This record gives sequence, C-alpha cells and structure tokens, in this order.
Amino acid sequence: MASKNLIIGGFTNYGINQLKPWVLSAKAIDGDNDVVLVYGNTTPETLTWLEEQGVIVVPMLVVQNVPIHVLRFLSIYEYLENNWFDYNYVVTTDVKDVYFQSNPFTVLNGRKLVIASECLRYKDESWGNENLFQAYGPYVYDKFKNNEIFNVGTFGGKSEYVKDMVFHIFTNGINRPIPIVDQAVFNVLINTQPFKDIVQKTTQWAAELGTIMDPSKIERFRPNLLSPEPVFEDGLVKDWTGQVFPIVHQYDRVPVLKKFVQEKYGQQDETQYFTYRT
Repeated sequence: MASKNLIIGGFTNYGINQLKPWVLSAKAIDGDNDVVLVYGNTTPETLTWLEEQGVIVVPMLVVQNVPIHVLRFLSIYEYLENNWFDYNYVVTTDVKDVYFQSNPFTVLNGRKLVIASECLRYKDESWGNENLFQAYGPYVYDKFKNNEIFNVGTFGGKSEYVKDMVFHIFTNGINRPIPIVDQAVFNVLINTQPFKDIVQKTTQWAAELGTIMDPSKIERFRPNLLSPEPVFEDGLVKDWTGQVFPIVHQYDRVPVLKKFVQEKYGQQDETQYFTYRT
C-alpha cells in the first residue's frame, strides 16, 4: 500500500497572490504529502514560486471547446492515471477560494470517497437549481431537484476512486448545452450507482461558505438550511459542535474571513476575482 497522500488542484490565469492561501496551507499539512497543481495560463514567475514552495507543477491538457471547469478534471485524471498507485488518499479542491485549516486526510481514513454538503436542496438554491435544469433539461431536473447539493470543488478519497470520479466528471461534462456543468454532473453521479453506495456524505469536512455563511445570501437561505450555520472563532471556522473544518471553501464571499486570510498569508487585496457562481 502506498504511504503518501496527494492534494491536487488546477488553475489558469492566476498568479502568486491568488495562489498563496491554497499553496501555503496545503504545504503546512503534516505527513508525507505531495501537492500538485495542473496549470493553464500563468507566468514564469508564478511557476518558479510554486516550485520553490515544493509544489509539483504539471501543464494542463489542451482540448478544444472544453471549458476550464471541465478540462481541469481531465488534466487531474491524466496525472492520477499515471501516478495513482503512488498515493493512498487524494484530496482535490478548487484553488483560488480554498484554504486548509487542519489535515483533511484524517477524515478520509478507510473511506472511498468523501463529499461535502452545501446544506441546501437544489430547489432551494437558485444558482444550482438553474444550473441543474440547464445542464440536463426538465426530465433529469425533476428527478434531482429535491436532492441535497454536494460541492464538486472539495472532495477526496482513495486514489483510484478519485481518479475514476474525475474521469466521469469530464466524460459526462462535455458536449452539454452550457459550459459550466461540473457541479450538476457531480451531483447526478453521486446519486446514482456505482458511486451512490460508496460516497460518505458529510457537512463536517469542508465548509461550503457560499450557502452557509455568505452574508449577502444567508437570510434568504437560512430557513432551508439542512444543518446549523458554522462559526468563526479563534481564527478557525468551526461547525455547530465546535469541530474545526479541515477545508474552508468560498472564504472570499465572507468579508471577515477574506480579511483574515489576506492577513494570514500576506495576500494583497484585489478588486476582481475569477468566479463562476453569483
């Protein structure tokens, strides 16, 4: 059995400033872990800095007419296809709006796939609801609209299972009527076999703050939340029981957290961030 674990993500059009929280927090995790980034457009200075931090950098595959949200999964698959046997567990996340608070691999122990809840059902979250409908049309939408949403930007598990999940996201995400389909595809996959029986659904592995802590939306979402809201205290995002989330996602939507992260990782404020969910 492999002894190493892996944290992997993909990015394009980001520089050192945007990557700092993800990279520095990932490298601070204890244990024998590789940190890998597949990259698209970036600068030589950024690649040099990443290598200085001990990050393995891999060029993103180029496939015409495949949006970056889907192409990243093919590029991650390509890396895992050649290296999955070197790793015990793999965590894959978004990059520009994620940082790590504690070791995520402790949660993965003995589990094939762990996925993070947004604590809302599709019918109660306007962006996801419309995205599901546009990606699949009325028939599939009607079957899945009452399901709890799980975020494609933070999942992990045994290396071979993560490898095949990212493969399925790519193959099911191309040639869809809209470009941004990775989350809808992911949620259809995890609610159908063979993934349905092996995923560990949780609200305590990754804090999906776009639905549970965004001050611009929480009043609207609060009546339909499926679990209590998190708290930010002592510099940590915790769930309602006081447990620290290993992963924090979409922190830049919460002003107090955005400021905290910028100060902690020496990140400059920027007026424009790339995002695909409003």
